[in-house]
Parts: sequence; C-alpha cells; structure tokens
Amino acid sequence: MWGLAFFGTILTAVVGATYYYTLRQIERDAAELQSEIASVTAERIRDFVQRKIERFSDTANAASLYPLGSKQQQLLVSLLVKNDASFTDAAIIDAQGMEVLKVSDRRVYFPSDLSDQSRSAKFTSAIKGEDYVSPVYTSDKFQPYVTLAIPLWGGAQSIAGVAVAEADLSFLWEIIRQIHFGSAGYAYLVDGQGNLIAHKDASLVLKRTSLGQVDKVRQFLLNPTRKDPAPAEKGAGLTGKPVLATYAPVPNLGWAVILEEPLDAALANVEKLKRYATVLLVVVLIIGTVVIAWVSRRIIGPIRDLHEGVAIIGRGNLNYRVHIKTGDEIEWLAEEFNRMAKELSVFYSTLEQKVKDKTAELEKANLELAEANERLVKASKAKDEFLGVMSHELRTPLNVVVGYSQMLKDELFGEINPEQEAALRKIIGRAEDLLGMISEILQVASIEAGNLNVEIKDILLGELLDDLRSNYEIPLEKKVTFSWDYPSEPAVLRTDGDKIKHILQNLINNAIKFTDEGKIAVAARYRKERNLVEFRVEDTGTGIQQELLPSIFEMFRQLDSSATRNHGGVGLGLYIVRKYTEALGGRIRVASEPGKGSIFTVTIPADLENRPALPEAPSEDRSLAS
Repeated sequence: MWGLAFFGTILTAVVGATYYYTLRQIERDAAELQSEIASVTAERIRDFVQRKIERFSDTANAASLYPLGSKQQQLLVSLLVKNDASFTDAAIIDAQGMEVLKVSDRRVYFPSDLSDQSRSAKFTSAIKGEDYVSPVYTSDKFQPYVTLAIPLWGGAQSIAGVAVAEADLSFLWEIIRQIHFGSAGYAYLVDGQGNLIAHKDASLVLKRTSLGQVDKVRQFLLNPTRKDPAPAEKGAGLTGKPVLATYAPVPNLGWAVILEEPLDAALANVEKLKRYATVLLVVVLIIGTVVIAWVSRRIIGPIRDLHEGVAIIGRGNLNYRVHIKTGDEIEWLAEEFNRMAKELSVFYSTLEQKVKDKTAELEKANLELAEANERLVKASKAKDEFLGVMSHELRTPLNVVVGYSQMLKDELFGEINPEQEAALRKIIGRAEDLLGMISEILQVASIEAGNLNVEIKDILLGELLDDLRSNYEIPLEKKVTFSWDYPSEPAVLRTDGDKIKHILQNLINNAIKFTDEGKIAVAARYRKERNLVEFRVEDTGTGIQQELLPSIFEMFRQLDSSATRNHGGVGLGLYIVRKYTEALGGRIRVASEPGKGSIFTVTIPADLENRPALPEAPSEDRSLAS
C-alpha cells in the first residue's frame, strides 16, 4: 500500500507537470511560429514597398536627366502610372515648390490644376535631400494611400526639384490574405495610428476601422520600433474574442503586422496530448527508475570525486590531482582538469615576476614619453621665439634699405638716370614685398603664441571701406580694374576695425596677385535684421582647383609650391584671414573654378559683444555657379 501510494503520488505529479509543460511548450511553439511569420511578413511588406520606392526612384532618376516639365519627364511619369497600378498620381515639383506637371490614372490635369507645394511636408523633406514616405491616409473611396517624395538631383550635387507619387496600398491586401497558420490563424496590417491598412476582409479596411483598443495594437503604438516582447500573448483580438496574438513592426515604415489565432483553436490538441503523455510517462517512469539506479553508480560517483577535487584546488592546494579511471568522457575531463591545475600552478609561480617586469617597462615608457613631450614643447617654443626675433631683426635693415632707396629715387643725393630709377623701383618693390612677408610671419607667431587680442570699439562701415578703397586708387602695373559696392548710409559696428581691414587687405592683395588681367569686385552688405555684416571679394583670376579648396586656409599652403611658381608669398595670408575671422566670431567661405576666378565671402557679427548665432553653413561651394 505504501509503495502504491508513493508511485501514485509520483505519477500524479509527473502527469500534472507534463500537462503544464506541454501547455507551455505549445504556447512557446505558437510564440516562435507567430513571431517568425510576423517578422517574415513584415520584412516581405517592407521589401515590397521598397521595390515600389526603388521603381519610383528609378523613374525620378531618369526624369532628372531632362528639363523640369519637359515632354520627356511627362512621358516617364505617365509610363510609371500606366504600367504600375499601385501608383495612381505622380507629379514633378520645381525647386521653389511649384508643380510643373501632374499625371493621374483617374483624371486629366490642366495647367490651372498645378499648385504651390512649397509648404507641404513632402516637398520640405525631399528638397533637403531626404526620401519621404507619408503617414497612411484614405481616399474618398476609403482605400489606403501613402505619398512618396524623392529629390531630383541636378549638377554639382544640387537639387533641381522633387518627384512626388501617390501609392495605393491595396496591393498589400493580397499579401495579408495569403497568411495562414495553425488551424485558424490570420494576419492584418495597421499603420502608426492604429488604423487598419490591410486585412483578408477588405470591407473592414474600407470602413476605416481603428484598432487602438486591441491589446497588441495598443502595445505596438506605445513603442512602434520595438519587437513584440511577449509573442503569442493571450488577449482580446480584432473581434473581441480571446486569441493568441503577436505583432512585428515593419522596418522604416512605422506600420505593424498583427497575427492572431483563436485561443480554443490554438489549444485544441492539449487534452489529446495529455492522454498520450500519461501513458508514455508511466512507461518512462518504470524504465527510468531502473536506468537511473544503474547510471547513478557509474556517473554520479566520479562526478562527486571531480567536484571534491575542484573544491580542494579552489582552497589553494594547486598540487592536488584527481584520480578517476572510468574509461569514458569523465576520465578525459579529469585529465584535462589535472592539466589545467598544473598549468595554473606554473602560471601562478611566474605571475608576480611578470607583473614586476611589465610595471618596470611601463614606467620606462612613461619616462621616455614625458622626455619626448618636453623636447617637443621646447622645440615649439624655440621655433616661435626664432620666428619672432628673426622677423623683428630683419625688419630694421629692410626699412633702412627701403628708406635709402626712396631717398635715391627722390634724387636727394643727386640726379639719377631712367635706368637707375627703374632699378630703384624694383628694389623698393621687392623690399616692401619682403617686409609684408615678415609682417605676416610676425602675425602668425603672435597667433601661435596665443596673443591674438580683439579690441572692440565703434566703427563706421562706410569710413572703414573708404579708407581701404583709397589704398587701391593708385593704378596698378596690371590691367586690373576695381569696383566697390557698399552702403552709403551710416552703419555702426562694434568690433575690431583693424582686423576687418587686415582681412580685406589680404583678400584683395591675394586677388591682385592671381589676376593678371580682368576685374576685382569688393562688396559689403549690412544685414541689420540679423545683426551681421557680409564682405565679398571677387576676382576673374586663375582660380583654384576643387581638390585644393579644403586646404587653402592652412599655414604655409600655396597653390603652386614649386621652385618655378609664378606668384610669390609664403602662404600665410589666407591662414591669417581665417584666424582673424574666427577671432571676430565669423565664418569665411570660398567658391572657385580654374580659369574663371574666385569668390571669398566673410560673414561676421556686427556687434561682437552681443553676437548672434550664425546661420547653419551651407554645403561647401564648389563652383562660381553655385
């Protein structure tokens, strides 16, 4: 009786555990199945929509090869709408947001039907270079639609316009209708607001059904990008009945695929499995009792010996070894364990010395690094001191040379012939060029030493430019003409006028140097509403190659660094311009093309003490046309 009671108790416990295990296993399998189907369906929908977008993108790329509103674009857009039933409307919008053509499979558009789309979300997103997919909306016939917008790229990486298309999502109904699993499982698709997009019953979609109250839809709306943390979860379904449900977000679209299977259908086989499991477990229990008794003596004993050896070595006795002879994997495991203990003992005995050696090496490396750093600091300081001293010392004899040469030219020591006068002019010109180079070196040395100070005071924009203009009224040896364009009305700036003047002088001198014949234009604009001043120096000289534009403001950078270059200088003028502009809180941009000239634009705050935030810099100009 005691034996029957014991086995009866065990059997009841095993059957109950097996039942609940089987139930959990079925739920787990349902969760894996639903999660896999939902993910695959979501990926399939994403790929299907992506192919539509790619097809539209191919049409847009082809259309970008033709002028906006041309017959070729009209034909390409018409073929898209005609050959792909999912695209119902398509349009081309110019860079100002105005529709230039529009095609539909439902109506004919006339020029009067074209409208301004400059404030629409599709235009504002695409004109920035981003592909746009709108939220789902419904037509007057309650069919779901989305709007696609893709930028039309022109030359020089500019956006010439925007291509727009309206896509009918009814093609997704067939994908959803094909989803079947279990005995009664089905799927449907919702958008980011919980509205039904696709279902095997199209009438539910046409009714604009909102499913925000459905458990899984509500979970998706709370976190639209996260996968379902509890797939095949019990809850109320689309019809309000208990279901096992799972959702999977559709990547990049903000939609979700919802899978549901009625609870009674999903668990229909549990009772049948319980009866089979009861019989099977009784047999397994009887056989298992015999097998466990035999295996225990063969496996558990050696395992306990191995466990005891682990404990002894864990207490610090690294010389202990486990002795097991079973002729199977346990014996192999014991041998590996003994080998590991031996290696651990050797490693532990040498570890302390290795730590000391590595510490000594690290200290030596740190000492060498500190010495190298100190040498670098001394070398940099010596370089700055050398440049400052040498530049200062060179100016004194050069000033004497210029002074005496000017006195000779002015005939203070007697008359000179024309050849002597021409030679003196060359001496004075070259000496003044050298003085300019030395002044630039002194300025750079001061900047590198951190002595760039800004003296803020009130200045008149017109007076500053009048003074600057007077320096260039003397005719040049080159066939170069100047034009000046700046406001005549008074404009008061609070900034460092000397540095602004130095910036413009360097830019103008640079333009003169690289313009043998042509025009140099200097312009200034006072943006009172933005509290900014913009200076612009434009020439028609040799221009700059595109690959050199990013580096022209670096120190000692020259367009032609060869020994036979046509233009002099040490490559510091534009470096000083950049540093002075940054010190005044401004920004400098350049646009240039070889053979067509260059345009330098400097923007600085009109009030340095209350400087505004400069607007976002546009993409780097690569041509004069931009």
